Amino acid sequence: MKIRDLTYFSKLVSLKNFTAVADYFSVSQPAITMAIKRLENEFDTVLLYRDQSHQSVLLTSSGQQLLKHAHRIIAEAALTNLDMASLKTEQIRFGLPPIIGNYFFPKAASRLVEANLLDQLLVTEAGSSELLAALESGKLDIALLGSTHSLDSAELSATLLAKHHFKIIVSPQSHLASLKKIAFRDLRNEKFIMQTEDFVHPTAFGALNKISRIDPQIIYKTGDIALLKNMIHENIGIGFLTETAITPQDGIISLDLTDSFQPEFLISLVFRQSKLLSPSKKKLIEQLTQSLNSLSKGESF
Repeated sequence: MKIRDLTYFSKLVSLKNFTAVADYFSVSQPAITMAIKRLENEFDTVLLYRDQSHQSVLLTSSGQQLLKHAHRIIAEAALTNLDMASLKTEQIRFGLPPIIGNYFFPKAASRLVEANLLDQLLVTEAGSSELLAALESGKLDIALLGSTHSLDSAELSATLLAKHHFKIIVSPQSHLASLKKIAFRDLRNEKFIMQTEDFVHPTAFGALNKISRIDPQIIYKTGDIALLKNMIHENIGIGFLTETAITPQDGIISLDLTDSFQPEFLISLVFRQSKLLSPSKKKLIEQLTQSLNSLSKGESF
């Protein structure tokens, strides 16, 4: 069985047209036909029928079953290619969300310089959800990720390095500015400025909405945390932000939540279980773990 044949088959199911698949891969239509025939011979079954009236294809039950396996096999083959290629380079493809990066990375950089690791990093900056997907697909080797739940699984090795609280942030001019704490349900009539979906915050915010049975208005979404804090400073709305991202220089006020249920912002160092780690990657994990543990304890580097 050839991976290419499965790739043609999967694309045929998607496009439902032999000519379209041939054009997509820049091959002849008979090449697609022969690939399907090889698969049918391999499994001694019929995978699909051509619907001539609609110029489409219809999957048999065997075809539906093969498609489920094909998706996994194709993804695993792509992952294998990426892993094999990464062994040929000393570069470390490293995922770093902006919030965690601003909080932690400048303080860890000196340790990485001393360990001769900083110049090996090929850093991708994005929200944790996007970086997690990139890690799972083999586009990253290691990532520092934020989440509201443990990321440790059969596929991922995740070391929890820190737990931080979510806060309500408001302008000094806000009518809430005199408060020290507040229940989430009391924010039902407030206007929120929120992060985009590739951040962890919307998940935590949604969980609090559900528990509190409220649905406050979100007037603006942004992936730029500095912009979010500036808009809140100008009293355009209020925000929901991990304490990780809040500094005294922001000119905003943070309120504790009094709710008994509160999601936490978890910071974890994550890599795939199936990933063979080079000595430099193991060294990076060791240095980052030590650095963040020191920071969490308030120690100097």
